[in-house]
Amino acid sequence: MIHARGPKLAGGALFSFQTIVSQCYPFVSLYFYRTSDIEDKADVDMLNTVFILLASSWFLCVLAFLRVTNRDFWHTFWSTATGWQFTVDSYNKSDNPETKMLTIFENHHSFTEGIKNEVITYMHANWATWVRTKPEWFTPKFIASVGDEFIPGRALQQLNEAAAGERKKRASLYEDENIRDEVREMATDGYIYIHY
Repeated sequence: MIHARGPKLAGGALFSFQTIVSQCYPFVSLYFYRTSDIEDKADVDMLNTVFILLASSWFLCVLAFLRVTNRDFWHTFWSTATGWQFTVDSYNKSDNPETKMLTIFENHHSFTEGIKNEVITYMHANWATWVRTKPEWFTPKFIASVGDEFIPGRALQQLNEAAAGERKKRASLYEDENIRDEVREMATDGYIYIHY
């Protein structure tokens, strides 16, 4: 599966190298098998023929794959870009806010540490617009994934006040004596473990 790979896994050049090396392993194994003292060996010449047929089939599949693949992406098979370089490049090349934000917040923070200040500046400049226009990607789940330093001060304060209000609403549920007794009973029966 030559196409089942990504730049944040092994990178293009390393992936291609590993794929080619993997086609050599059967022949290396066959060499050691041929020179071993194992009794009742399988026919070594037959194995060699099978390995040659399989390697040839793999090579033809690679050629067919490259034939049907857009040439603009061929460079990804010998690119030496690392995962963090690819991530930063994806962020910098995009003009789409959704692509930029998902690139930053759906990857490990170590990939984008080098452009953190740039991202903070970008987000502070655009946050109010996103709050006003509510694009599809600007969901509560996305907002929850954003670190405090990326959110402008006033917006962060509003989010914290709203979160505090939610905590008060939840806490008020336990003020009802019946509910508190039921929760305590469930807790002592081993169903749940809570602090209140």
